[in-house]
Amino acid sequence: MMIRSDLPGVKLADLPGGPEPAVLCANARLAISLRRAHGELQAARGATTWRALQSSTPTMWLDHLTSTALLRGEIPPAGMSGAFLSRAQERSLWEQAIAVDSGATAELFDREGMALAAMEAASLQRAWRIEVPEALHTEEYRAFLRWRDAVAEACRAGGWRTADEVMAWRIECIERGIGGLPARLGLAGFIAPDPVISHLLVVLEARGVELFQLDFGRGASVPVTPALGVGLPDAEAECVAAAGWARDWLARDARARLRIAVADLPAQRRRLESALEEVLHPDAVGAGWAALERDYAFVAGSPLAAEPLVDVALSLLQLLVRPRRVAQAGFGALLCGPGWSADVDEADARARIEAALRELLPPETSLERLARAALRQAEGLRASQLVAHLGALLEAVRSAPRRQLASAWGKSFAGLLDVIGWPGQRTLLAAEGAACDELREALSGLLALDGTLGRIDGGEALRQLQRQCRDQAFAATRQTVARVEVCSLADALAGAVDGLWVMGLNEGAWPPAPRPNPLLPAELQRRAGISAARADSLAAEAQSLQALWCQSAAEVVLSWAQRDGERPLRASPLLADIPRRELSTVPLLLFASEPRGRVDDELMERVDGELMERIDDARAPPVGAAEHIRGGTALLAAQAVCPAWAFYQYRLGAAVLPAPTFGLDAMARGTLLHAALEEFWRGRGLADLTQMDPGARGAEIRRVVAHALAEFDREEIEPLPPRLRQLEGERLQDLLAVWLDVEAQRAPFRVVACEESHVLDIEGLPVRVVIDRVDELDDGRLVVIDYKSGRSVSADSWAEPRIGEPQLPIYAALAFPDRAVAAVALARVTRDEPAFLGVAESDGLLPELKSLDAQRKRYAADEFPDWQTLRRLWAERITELAREVRDGVAAVVFDDESEIQYCKVRPLLRVAERRQQFEEGQ
Repeated sequence: MMIRSDLPGVKLADLPGGPEPAVLCANARLAISLRRAHGELQAARGATTWRALQSSTPTMWLDHLTSTALLRGEIPPAGMSGAFLSRAQERSLWEQAIAVDSGATAELFDREGMALAAMEAASLQRAWRIEVPEALHTEEYRAFLRWRDAVAEACRAGGWRTADEVMAWRIECIERGIGGLPARLGLAGFIAPDPVISHLLVVLEARGVELFQLDFGRGASVPVTPALGVGLPDAEAECVAAAGWARDWLARDARARLRIAVADLPAQRRRLESALEEVLHPDAVGAGWAALERDYAFVAGSPLAAEPLVDVALSLLQLLVRPRRVAQAGFGALLCGPGWSADVDEADARARIEAALRELLPPETSLERLARAALRQAEGLRASQLVAHLGALLEAVRSAPRRQLASAWGKSFAGLLDVIGWPGQRTLLAAEGAACDELREALSGLLALDGTLGRIDGGEALRQLQRQCRDQAFAATRQTVARVEVCSLADALAGAVDGLWVMGLNEGAWPPAPRPNPLLPAELQRRAGISAARADSLAAEAQSLQALWCQSAAEVVLSWAQRDGERPLRASPLLADIPRRELSTVPLLLFASEPRGRVDDELMERVDGELMERIDDARAPPVGAAEHIRGGTALLAAQAVCPAWAFYQYRLGAAVLPAPTFGLDAMARGTLLHAALEEFWRGRGLADLTQMDPGARGAEIRRVVAHALAEFDREEIEPLPPRLRQLEGERLQDLLAVWLDVEAQRAPFRVVACEESHVLDIEGLPVRVVIDRVDELDDGRLVVIDYKSGRSVSADSWAEPRIGEPQLPIYAALAFPDRAVAAVALARVTRDEPAFLGVAESDGLLPELKSLDAQRKRYAADEFPDWQTLRRLWAERITELAREVRDGVAAVVFDDESEIQYCKVRPLLRVAERRQQFEEGQ
């Protein structure tokens, strides 16, 4: 049945200032709001002192009532046999029952979610007296019965009482005649039927308590305008419009109290917070404003686990209990982030260490390997505290017991956090300090789980702590009352305010869809009258709640989104009778729905009254005399493809940090190939290769591959795993065998240089080049070779005005000005299609490498009439690229977007904006 609708109504303003009557509220927020509103009424009437209104939830009121009766001796101690379980303790019992029943497959299930559903099912079955006939027993229901019996047996063995049993016992105490009952008792905010509350009211009336319904809407003296409905383009526009509405209200009345209720608050929280920040605190930019108390507040707070310093602590504890599988991304975030160790003094060193670890270790590894690598990288850096704290963490891992009581784990966790310098060096803000204190209390609160969990491992202890931190709402203490409250729909009914905006009232979200408990037959839940299982009941309750919203504020706005991406949306059918109006914040709404750049331009033109100055950012400052530019040939390659790429990456030093990879990445494999070929060819020539019989050649290949792997291991933080080393060795041996067959087809040569380094001065730019290999033919001419281990290799750009692969042309045109160069070639060393690619002075110098005259489709005769002209044009074009770099040419210009596919600074090139400008014809 519904909560009593036949009770007389009493206005909040008519309640006297005193301990009676008491008021039972549907939620704690409403109780606090009524207490504050009642106090404000007493102060307005001239009272200097008064007793606060006794408003509370039924659970809190019954707890206070029975505790007082116990102190007076009205309830004998024997009458309350058994310890009362907290919600966390009861939940842990259900989780244990599910884990034992599921056996080895327990880890495959969401035990926490299943435990919540089972607790709710047990509560519903008890309160609504649902009997499930055997014919309706499903596999899920039979599992629920097993879990329920296991929890009941555990409670009998431990002498514990669940929350439902405690509530029933407290109501029985009233029936048995305990004193302390008020003469009058008010009800506020109860909409949904609840058999437990209904039974409580029957018992109270039987004891002579007079019940009434408290009307806490706006007073009759305050003019109330009809609620208005507003449809907005999307959810973002709703957030911006609600923020603008709040801004306009506060501009008219600085003492106004407003409330914004959101249907899907978790999904819209960041968006709404950003909108409120922009309009209410537009100047609060930067860390210096972090301590400013905002005019708005999310009244339900946020999960304690979401607080940054608490998240750091939980991540550090995760390293303790799961040391064998650590994600490098998570460890790197701890290194780069604040909240532990010397996070201020050693921040730079820690960032350098994290960047180095990306190239040294796989994405997932052990804490031992990560710490060892970090300690090695810390050598030479000022990171003494980090070294000490990592050592302490490793020692804690080694000395941690396998199983102990939850309370003991709480002490171990707290001790470790202290030892490794949590929460860091910086002076904490008040909110940060409060969050840290809450975590310390949660660690101490693990004591409550000793009885229900017994001895557990560290992983289970941390899981319990993480769950408590997720479930516990945290809101920093405020010095002033927030003028704008933000809440969910469940908390929207929390006392009268001046203005109320309820957003997200779309069909499907309002009224909410039925959600029957999955463990009980849905039809039986509907027959019992459980609102959550019945669409009609939810609609009726939503209609009642909406009516109360409309009475709780002088101005009420009910809004909905018209689209979600490309999907059209409709308003809730419950808003059919709500008049539709336009808001007074039209410019703000237009601002939300129009493209941001256009509106900004228009606004600035209107405000300033003059044309905006446009700055040509296509040219950077020229290279200074003392400026050090890195990059070598890669700098000129980037300049040829897109000048801005070269400027951002090689002059400003912008870069993407490497991503950790399992095994060896393409660069590492290329390094191994270069090392093996260098070892094979050093001091040798074609004659040495052809004189080897198959056995000798195979033995030499194995030797140079082993040498390359040994050199690679020497440079790495730790050697390759044996199996990976074996596989990579076999791959390299096969690859070299295939490639040497190609080399054996060449004209006679001898190798005169391997991995030789040169520093060339090109237009004042020192360009360092490393030549993979230089061969000398019998006639003294040179062949310049660059190894490539990928299939997508091309020399096509060598004939273009801007040479996108300038490495070999630089060698041929500038590195050997006094030597005759007969050919330049990219050596594509692959198993499938090994080949030489490039251009030669004449045919027959390298297998299948065509001469200049044979490639006239690419190298036009009028532009490249002979070999010497080709080398001269290469020199001129490369020099021109270097001149562009020197003069600061840095425009975002490229011929084809595919050319910058692998650009490491692509986000800085604003490719999407450039594409949009072309599409719009700007």
